[in-house]
Amino acid sequence: MYKVGFSKDTHNLIPGEGIKIGGIFIDCNVKVESYSDGDVLFHALSESIHGALGLEDLGFYYNESNMTKGFDSVIILNSAMNFLKNENYFISNVDILIELDSPNLKSIKTLIKNNLHKILCIDERNISIKATTSEGNNTSIIKCYSTILIYKKGKENE
Repeated sequence: MYKVGFSKDTHNLIPGEGIKIGGIFIDCNVKVESYSDGDVLFHALSESIHGALGLEDLGFYYNESNMTKGFDSVIILNSAMNFLKNENYFISNVDILIELDSPNLKSIKTLIKNNLHKILCIDERNISIKATTSEGNNTSIIKCYSTILIYKKGKENE
């Protein structure tokens, strides 16, 4: 059985010392305004997994009542991966689009893809990382869109 999940995460950018995208730190003059570390890619990807499994959104599981300010968003992604494993689902492919005017992500897309390959345990050829800008129309935010295809292994699906 195949299932599709989709999600989007958006955060404001404020003056700061850098941002984290896909677990990779980028040294720049902005930071993400967020209760967590603000990793929009991990947030969108995790919530797309939740969507494919028919689970609640991230705010249901992770909020100020049960998480410490600035927590590492890989916690969220690892939890989503555990939900997949517990339901006997596996990732077929992931398609990610990041919208950010600055800094340019061209030089780190390969690093992000490699990090996702390690966390998700899927072939890098099944991970697409794309970057775009708002053409200067929305320079104070970062957005990430994630689509995921998952499949279930088992005798009834072979």
